[in-house]
Amino acid sequence: MQLLSYDDALILLKDLPIEAKRLTVSVAEAVGRVLARDVCASQDQPPFDRGTMDGFALLPGKELSFRVVGTVLAGERRDESLAPGDAVAIMTGAPVPAGCCVVPVENTERDGERLIIAEGYELRVGRNVAPRGEDARRGDLVLQAGTRLSAAGVAAAAMAGAHELQVYEPPRLGICTTGDEVGSDGPAGVVDCNGPLLSALAQTLGVSAERSHARDEGQHLKATLQSLADRSDLVVTVGGVSMGERDLVPGVAQELGFEVVLHKVAMQPGKPVLLAQRSDGKILLGLPGNPVSVLATAHLFLAPLIGRFMGNWKPAWMTRPLALNYQHRGKRRLFLPARLDRDGLHPVAWNGSGDLYSATAADGLVDLAAGGAWSRGTLLQFLPYLGQGVGEHSVMPARVGGDPTCC
Repeated sequence: MQLLSYDDALILLKDLPIEAKRLTVSVAEAVGRVLARDVCASQDQPPFDRGTMDGFALLPGKELSFRVVGTVLAGERRDESLAPGDAVAIMTGAPVPAGCCVVPVENTERDGERLIIAEGYELRVGRNVAPRGEDARRGDLVLQAGTRLSAAGVAAAAMAGAHELQVYEPPRLGICTTGDEVGSDGPAGVVDCNGPLLSALAQTLGVSAERSHARDEGQHLKATLQSLADRSDLVVTVGGVSMGERDLVPGVAQELGFEVVLHKVAMQPGKPVLLAQRSDGKILLGLPGNPVSVLATAHLFLAPLIGRFMGNWKPAWMTRPLALNYQHRGKRRLFLPARLDRDGLHPVAWNGSGDLYSATAADGLVDLAAGGAWSRGTLLQFLPYLGQGVGEHSVMPARVGGDPTCC
């Protein structure tokens, strides 16, 4: 049976019927939210001719000696125009009288009440003055609907005069880790890193999340998923979606009324991924249990799925060069963790989809076609990890072995 391609899987995800809801929040509460309406400048910026240096405003002419007749501080405005031969001391950011230039303090000397301009300094109308509307005109588009607001975006909205913003309401997320081995103190127990990973990713995207754990027992799994579905718009499960005896999620999901949209994608890691939707609009996304698979599919499926609730926002890919020659011998499209350094992308050496340490020592995922070979400098698609700046990765432990083409 031919597996669904990742591109075709994204089309199915994009076509899911999902209602995007809107709400209004204050600018102070808007960071991490996705704008539902454009933000335009409410006034010219700057709103007046603004001095860009501490100095003296004066009307340019041939004379180099001026009488200082006052001071204009930031936040003040001088209503009277300046007469030829007069000057006012002016602070950075203060309104500049019409037709003036600003001479920096370091290019002047004081002789009592007289101001002497340094020999050779060019007096020119508008010098060291930011004219009104230089940065933006009233009505100019500043932030576009669909933009996820960073701290800088919040500042731009405030500068534009916005006090409240219309944003998309994020979905309520239910996270269900599965497996008797997860969190067990026994000799074959497995540390739960996937639950914290998904909770942290939800927090990064401004999404509230509730987390539960289900045992490898059908009725317990069913009760846990039903409870989460009752209180969530989107339920994401971890583990139990492959072909093992205790991979119960697909069957239980169907018992709860979820119809399969896709199951298994020709990709590595993350092949067993499951997507299903119920008639009431609730969505279930089943991720594989290996931690690198969870990290990858959370970025490749969960993040854009959350974005469907928020005006079709999705993580931004970028194009970057390979820093070395590289070959992928596998038969499936590979989304491999990679570091982004000054010279380009460095795919990490990993020990398969259970090797979380290698993945967290990276900056994101590089998209590698099945069976491909690339020379240094080849431009490839790269998806940065959400909520992580370039270089903010963990340290790679010393490797005993490792095959970059493994698993």
